[in-house]
Amino acid sequence: MNIYFEKVVELGNLILASEESLRLADAKAAFEADEAAQADYTAFLAYQENLTEAENYQEALAWLVQMEIDLKSKPVVQEYLKADSCYTNFANGIMQMLKLTVLKDTENDSCGGCCGK
Repeated sequence: MNIYFEKVVELGNLILASEESLRLADAKAAFEADEAAQADYTAFLAYQENLTEAENYQEALAWLVQMEIDLKSKPVVQEYLKADSCYTNFANGIMQMLKLTVLKDTENDSCGGCCGK
């Protein structure tokens, strides 16, 4: 394995060990273990999937919105959504730093060793 792949694996392991990743894993496990939340989520998805077939679309849409509000009012769902948002921001920040690092390198007329310079 070359050094680049080793560094990517190292970075991946650091991300997995991060507070954000661990919080998300815990929140996901708690959400998946909550039978009531799972039942509500499954019902929400099924209702959402059949929404276009509803006779009264506006009424069905209003009911779907209420189902979503009820689902998001559950503490286990709130924690999962917060943890997911924190993790997403964390991961996006890492990707942005990587992108800026690579762009900075290309601005210095570097082509990564593949262009014959």
